[in-house]
Amino acid sequence: MKTREAKAIARWQERPEHGFSTVELLIVMIVIVVVTAIAVVQLPASLKNARSDNALRQMVDQLRQAREYAIANRRFVQVTFPVAGGTYQVQYTVMNTLTPGGQAANTVYPAISLPFPLQFQTFGTLPDTPDGFGNGAAVFFGGVNGGPPGGMYFRSDGEFVNATTNLPINGTVFMGSPGDVTTARAVTVLGTTGRVRGWRGSTGTAWTQF
Repeated sequence: MKTREAKAIARWQERPEHGFSTVELLIVMIVIVVVTAIAVVQLPASLKNARSDNALRQMVDQLRQAREYAIANRRFVQVTFPVAGGTYQVQYTVMNTLTPGGQAANTVYPAISLPFPLQFQTFGTLPDTPDGFGNGAAVFFGGVNGGPPGGMYFRSDGEFVNATTNLPINGTVFMGSPGDVTTARAVTVLGTTGRVRGWRGSTGTAWTQF
């Protein structure tokens, strides 16, 4: 009489060999190929969005840093958006010469550049941002293309003002890759408080806050 263990072994030995059939292996390979193809197709768009978001984050951080420096050190901090050698930049300068009794030279901080191929630009399919500061140009402050001729800066109270009139001005910087509205980004500055906001226009028709 067989023991329970012997019966179990006998039943196992009587079972046919197990493994994957050719059809099963083929199905697994097809699934792997399809998933890989989807990932490859989506990768370029993901990289473009990541590059645009990183540029926007740097722009917002640079402007906020300029404002915080002005408040913490009781200085006027000028903001400019130069284009050097085809590279689009944001830069701030501590205006030591504007400080009462100040004799030190102005301090120019290193510029932050937009990664290629991003540049300052607007897109025809996108309206103005919800802040409504105007989109008459890629860099549009106080209703002027490029900002006031005399410059603009953060004051020690945090306000963002026209350097000539010393009155608060609002403005927006629009950016993106030429011909690719999915890369559209924008930064707005509220003059009376110096508040800086980032916006994403990747839908091509509307802005969402970053």
